Amino acid sequence: MTTLDPALLDAALTLVRELTVDRAGLPEARRRLTPLRERWPGADPAIVRDEEVADGSVSFDVLLREPAGTVSVAYSPTPALPWPLRGAVRHSDHHLARVGTRTLRVGEALTALDFLWYDHDVLARLVDTGLVAEELEQHPVEVDDGELQAAADAYRRAKGLLDAESTARWLAERGLSAEDFADLVAHTVAVARLRARVVGDRLPEWFAAHRSTFDRLLIAWTAEGTPPTDRATALATVAAAVRAGRAAGVLRPVAVAAPAELRDATGPVPTTIAGIAVTAVVVDREPAVLDDGTRALVERAMFDEWLARRRADTDVEWFWLPRDRTTRVR
Repeated sequence: MTTLDPALLDAALTLVRELTVDRAGLPEARRRLTPLRERWPGADPAIVRDEEVADGSVSFDVLLREPAGTVSVAYSPTPALPWPLRGAVRHSDHHLARVGTRTLRVGEALTALDFLWYDHDVLARLVDTGLVAEELEQHPVEVDDGELQAAADAYRRAKGLLDAESTARWLAERGLSAEDFADLVAHTVAVARLRARVVGDRLPEWFAAHRSTFDRLLIAWTAEGTPPTDRATALATVAAAVRAGRAAGVLRPVAVAAPAELRDATGPVPTTIAGIAVTAVVVDREPAVLDDGTRALVERAMFDEWLARRRADTDVEWFWLPRDRTTRVR
């Protein structure tokens, strides 16, 4: 027998019925779940939305925690598939893509990302996506229509989608609907608001403690020989090499974005730039100033630090990877 308040079960059933009939989007569903979360915080109500490929129907589940486990309250209107049949594992559920005559499975793709490409950051970012979604579900942020419109306009400008035709083509190429695009924009705005909430009023103090991380470096590099450490001589050497048609150049990255071996280097070091093995030297370092550009970088660094702490405290299981590889992503 459940230990949950019967009034909570009634409210959850009423909610999933309404959401299913309305075919609500996930952001709207989470907003309408808020009263349950506020009234019964101990049950930690969560919402799950599922769209069945077989018939296009939409179903919602409200998940409620109790000491012995989790209770799911779901509703599927006729003639949609009953909720026990939704998500039934089929052979194709393990397939990610077909490449020529070869079907790429999800587990193979994750293994390739982690081992073949050595891109551990990709897997970490997938975990981050789950952590952010969980945080926004537990502590939603309010986004008004003006913010959404401004964000949608900015997103389209950034992607070069300057008219309805190019926007429609871009969505079609990615298999996205207009509703999907609206959800994407809403999520982008919500994450920005979450980032601001995580940063709070700590930014000036955090920046002071990490100021050198955001210094601007002037880096001279060449694929042949070794550039001098003196700024003027190094720049002249690079210019001469470029005129002679040899691979050489300069970079002005923020320290945190520079190759790790160059961030605190005091002399020439071997590194790779644009896929080319070169020798580089830091010939100048401009102390960081907390202007608008640096502030944005600091906010992202603080948010990444917060995510890293959350990853360290969260158990992660990859369903399509061998059991002995379902360890935490740090």
